[in-house]
Amino acid sequence: MIRSICLFCSNRIKKIMFYFLLLLFISCNKSTVEVEKGFNKIENIVSRDELIKGIVPNEKMLYWEYVRVRLGLKKGVEIRVKHCFGDSLIKKKYNIVYPKKGLIRGEFISYTFISYIDDEGVKYVTTEKELIDFVGKIDNAEEAALIMSYKSDLWIDNNDIRGGAYKKVKDGFELYMMKYYNCPVKKESFKVEIDTNGNFKYKSNGVYYKSKDCIMT
Repeated sequence: MIRSICLFCSNRIKKIMFYFLLLLFISCNKSTVEVEKGFNKIENIVSRDELIKGIVPNEKMLYWEYVRVRLGLKKGVEIRVKHCFGDSLIKKKYNIVYPKKGLIRGEFISYTFISYIDDEGVKYVTTEKELIDFVGKIDNAEEAALIMSYKSDLWIDNNDIRGGAYKKVKDGFELYMMKYYNCPVKKESFKVEIDTNGNFKYKSNGVYYKSKDCIMT
């Protein structure tokens, strides 16, 4: 009888220990990274192309366009206008000579630039500084995220609000953006504060995704 009671107690203790260790394992592996209330998820941003579409230029423009140039193709150079704004008919009155360098190099040996027409004629945006001057006052979350993508190594996570969210505040915008690591793959959340003049600061909010995978580039 005593032996049966001991066996019962021993099995019960083992079960209790098992569930305790299971809960401990879950709590240790559960991400505690959270987003403050009042933030909206950033949707459908997979590249800078979508962010540039949201630019409200600093000065009044008669016309401006965002262009991608692809080199090294069998058919030669491909020039594609990704976005255009303003009076497109006025473009025919000017000789736009596409520059041979641009903002970013991307897939298939490509680069991008902005050409625009104001009262003084045709001008081009081909550098980070020129882009920031072109944006000027930060009017929306797209511009805020765009500036941060150039000024830091942060980007937007379309799949998780902890790495892709925004909120309008009195002096500018607050964002949650991510820093992506290739090996091992992980995503770190960052809280960003950026004012309308482009002054910013950011701090880590913690790692919210990690794996044992490695992506070599």
